[in-house]
Amino acid sequence: MQDNLFKIDLKSKLPLYDQIERNLRDLIVNGHLKPGEAMPGEWNLAELYGVSRLTVRRALDELVRQSWLEKKHGVGTFVRQPTMASIAAGQLSFTEQMRSIGREPSSKFISQQVTAATDKIARALHIQEGDPIIEITRVRLADNVPILLETACLSTAKFPSLENHDWSQDESLYRVLSDEYEITISAMDHTIKPVTLTETEARYLKAQAGIPALLSQIIAYTPGGTPVEYAWSVSNGDKSEFYFHFQRTE
Repeated sequence: MQDNLFKIDLKSKLPLYDQIERNLRDLIVNGHLKPGEAMPGEWNLAELYGVSRLTVRRALDELVRQSWLEKKHGVGTFVRQPTMASIAAGQLSFTEQMRSIGREPSSKFISQQVTAATDKIARALHIQEGDPIIEITRVRLADNVPILLETACLSTAKFPSLENHDWSQDESLYRVLSDEYEITISAMDHTIKPVTLTETEARYLKAQAGIPALLSQIIAYTPGGTPVEYAWSVSNGDKSEFYFHFQRTE
């Protein structure tokens, strides 16, 4: 790994340990530091950042507390296997998110059907209530562990013959839209709220019914701002972790 990736601004008003914490977290999120990888030693990091060992230790301890790193007694500090996706900028699909953190994505096909759009789905996709849509339900897995129970809805008028696609082949929906319809997803509205798992959801996710979970609802857009997908997914609460980085733009 390149030493110049370990960088902070010594003239910044932000505390040095805070800058180191943010820098290391970004390196993990963006895949420069991979799950299971040993971290450089404290003395090495102190030299790379130009700070004291105590400053480095404070940053590492905070990342351990946040479950980004784990310390193994007598061995060292390692990048922790993430419980789910730490979503990096520019990576909108589940497949991209999982691969960015070193996990192997896969899907288990549950069902697909052509049905009538409800008012909520119609408004999201800018179509009429009752218009035909294809509804695709799959379990999304990372390293063969169930992560999400997901249902995606798309207009059959915008994507003719999509209902005939064989989803048992474990393909990325966004790759199919790109390859077969020349549609690229460039933006997404994403809403998350707490729920509890139903018995059906728990069965697919191999979890216990009634435990805390997260319901995610998304609307995906083309570069021109056209909504093409409305989807919702449920994830087991103890397998969910979200990382957001906000930065002011002038």
